[in-house]
Amino acid sequence: MDRREVKVAKKPLTEVNIVSKPEKEGDYGCCGFRPRGLQCLNNVRAHVLFHVLFNFFEGFVVNGVINVIIVALETRYKLSSIKSGLIASGNDFGAFPFLLFVGFFMEGRRKPRYMASGVLVMALGCLLFVLPHFLGGKYTYTVSGGTTNSTGNLCAIGQNKTTCDQQEPETTSDMYPFFLIGQVLLGVGAVPMFTVGLTYIDENTKPKMTSFYTGIIFASAACGVAVGYVTGGQTLSLFVDIDTVDTESVLLTASDPQWVGAWWIGVLVSLAAFMVIGIPIMGYPRHMPGKLGCARFNALQNSRVSEVHDNTANSRKEELEHKYQANSIRDFPKSVVVLVRNPAFVLLCLSAAFDSLIITGTATFGTKLLQQFFGVDLPTAGTIMGGITVPGAGGGMLLGGWIVKRWSLSVRGIMRMCMTFTLLSLLLSPAFFAHCTRKPMAGVDRVYPLNSNLSSSDVSLHLTSDCNADCNCDTQGMEPVCYRGSTVFFSPCHAGCASVLNEKGTKSYFNCQCTLGNFTSQNRFSGAMPEAEVDLVGGSCAETCVFLYVFCFLFFLIMVFTFATMSPNITAVMRCVPFNQRSQAVGLQLLTARGIGTTPGPVLFGVIVDSACVVWQESACGSRGQCWLYDQQHLALYIMAWWIGLKLCGAACYGFASLVYNPPERPEEDDEKEEEGEKKTSMVEHGL
Repeated sequence: MDRREVKVAKKPLTEVNIVSKPEKEGDYGCCGFRPRGLQCLNNVRAHVLFHVLFNFFEGFVVNGVINVIIVALETRYKLSSIKSGLIASGNDFGAFPFLLFVGFFMEGRRKPRYMASGVLVMALGCLLFVLPHFLGGKYTYTVSGGTTNSTGNLCAIGQNKTTCDQQEPETTSDMYPFFLIGQVLLGVGAVPMFTVGLTYIDENTKPKMTSFYTGIIFASAACGVAVGYVTGGQTLSLFVDIDTVDTESVLLTASDPQWVGAWWIGVLVSLAAFMVIGIPIMGYPRHMPGKLGCARFNALQNSRVSEVHDNTANSRKEELEHKYQANSIRDFPKSVVVLVRNPAFVLLCLSAAFDSLIITGTATFGTKLLQQFFGVDLPTAGTIMGGITVPGAGGGMLLGGWIVKRWSLSVRGIMRMCMTFTLLSLLLSPAFFAHCTRKPMAGVDRVYPLNSNLSSSDVSLHLTSDCNADCNCDTQGMEPVCYRGSTVFFSPCHAGCASVLNEKGTKSYFNCQCTLGNFTSQNRFSGAMPEAEVDLVGGSCAETCVFLYVFCFLFFLIMVFTFATMSPNITAVMRCVPFNQRSQAVGLQLLTARGIGTTPGPVLFGVIVDSACVVWQESACGSRGQCWLYDQQHLALYIMAWWIGLKLCGAACYGFASLVYNPPERPEEDDEKEEEGEKKTSMVEHGL
């Protein structure tokens, strides 16, 4: 490390002419309620604790539970991946309009009150998100050997197929807006905590501690995501209507494609948590700690040194010192221009946006990828994602913050470190090709067994064949059945099965015309049991392979390298912009990350996933629901190409940022001033 680079140009911020107003409410409390026993909370460490709890539950519900239950929502409410991706993006639709303005107008105000109000808005969002479960009817599904609606999944000749006029109107689509509005409120409520919340911590602690605290906060969010994945996965092992039906009467298991778990439990837990967290945050004063708040605040700012990017060698003084009033709408465009003219800041925003574009899409459909690539059920997929996220994302965030603190990296050093981590994660992109090849499905991957003498190029592949043409089968409900461990049928109906025997949860099928060689138009559906035993059982013939463990290890490394850039990126942003613009800069960065990254990320990833679909759920009226089956090779190729392209863009942004970054000149006596400022801060904290 070049020591000249570590001591990059820094100028005392005392020239910025920071003025702090006298504290009217120096003690911790709200609305006149300020008991002495609560003053122990009036310090930055206690506030960081509340921030950690908030980020934990925000990550728990928004990026953990909701990402796990997305697949369950697709099945329950018949949604495509694009529609479910819009649900995930709804969080960013809500935050997008507020990010920039919140960071600008709340600078200089009592930030904790706005932060607490946002947390309570998130509680309202959780309430709306969970309402469809209580307002909608019971979940209906179609299986062989019993049914909860009008049709079974067995082949029965003579029964007419349901037409569009006879089909009952869908009520599930009426619940879709609740998910969108709930997610919008979750996004709106989180804005104050992610903008002024971080700067509130930054201005009440020593500069070298900011990245460390930020790393802890982001790590708590990663832990929340992991716990959300595990919790969401476990709740999905419970039937969705566990509060209204006898689970003993449910004919599905967690491994069935039509299974829908209790997706709403985790959201209810988050609702209660946000109510509990929001109220204590409201009690914090403008500055900490208490009556020494103003003195300590000014001492901290006088100990800071500037690393603001110089746009030119003779950059105007007002751009560096930025004396615009935070409550003046007339100065708002000017302040945005100052930030946009900072190329280092713009490139840092773009690099964060590219990472967000990757992370949100992968996180939203991570459980679905595990399902399709490795044949695991939703509870297991959620547990695996949580197990990877805890050490991967959380450890990566702590690692990035620790490196910056340990070696006191300059802004340019942070940029180069982030570029290195981005390139390392890019090299691991082929991990998505590690998957377990599923057994071929009749009519999709290969011809039906009775036509085994023909190759797939000799006939057109279709789920309907001669042996099941009179069964009037549809794709409303997928119930895979396994033939001799080598071929899968979409459902018993598509296998031409007329009867089923259910023993201790294992279904065996008989009189399956698509596997018998002696069928004719006269005896095809006579109902007589065959003399020979038919090797056809329920299930998809799925087997666990070693590639699951290979993928988990490589994906863990990808998570570490990707998330190691998070907190250092925020630290670099707050250092390379004028001090009074930090909140607005963080808000503009989040705005960019959400506008380019997290908002379109799930939708674009949903488009990629849907493009590899080979079997759709289709109603009698022709409308499409969820996708039942994907082409594994195409899906892996599309995702790897998506990952490599975005990682290259992110690494390029970090590299160019380190080249264009131009720190101001730093006089040699600034080292002594910095040390003297830290000593004064310590004296104020100890009341000396």
